Amino acid sequence: MTVKLDTINISDNKVSKKQYAFNKLDDINLGLLHQVVKGSRTNFRNNTASVKTRAQVSGTGAKPWAQKGTGRARQGSLRSPQFAGGGVAHGPGTRVYQDRTPKKMKKKALNMAISQRIEESSVFVINGSDFSTPSTKQAVASLNELNIERNFTFIYSDNDENLYKSFNNIPKSRLVSVKKLAAIDIISTDDTIFSVDAISEFLGEE
Repeated sequence: MTVKLDTINISDNKVSKKQYAFNKLDDINLGLLHQVVKGSRTNFRNNTASVKTRAQVSGTGAKPWAQKGTGRARQGSLRSPQFAGGGVAHGPGTRVYQDRTPKKMKKKALNMAISQRIEESSVFVINGSDFSTPSTKQAVASLNELNIERNFTFIYSDNDENLYKSFNNIPKSRLVSVKKLAAIDIISTDDTIFSVDAISEFLGEE
């Protein structure tokens, strides 16, 4: 199955319809897509919340007062949670946020996300093969020619250094290597732009 996508030559800003061998999925499984995206967000989460326990806070190890005879409750350390300056009981810390989603689920979710964007006419291709030097001005001109005004994801390959430098300075842009492309990258923005080399690599073409 092939799909027609707007393809622009960045050197002269000429837009043409070209066919690409992509098997567009008509049935979008929202449950699967949600599960995969939620797993990606979990893996992106930083384990920064942390507190000190009674063993980690600084303070004396001496017993506050005698075990008996004072009329007060027995206490063994001023570093206990009930004292000001003491450690925290059952606080956050040492937790690992990791989700192991099967590769087949990730691949299907990515295809569904791209299929949905194709259905919305929000997938474009940029040909920068003759783009010799980085130019943000030319990149913006190409976006205007494609009528892209919303935030977008630009997907590049290892051969797209000049394109990467050109699009990297544009506001509302999200740049992702085709080797690391995931469903969350597609659904996080309104439009999706492939470089010619990136879409060839994504489709398994030489």
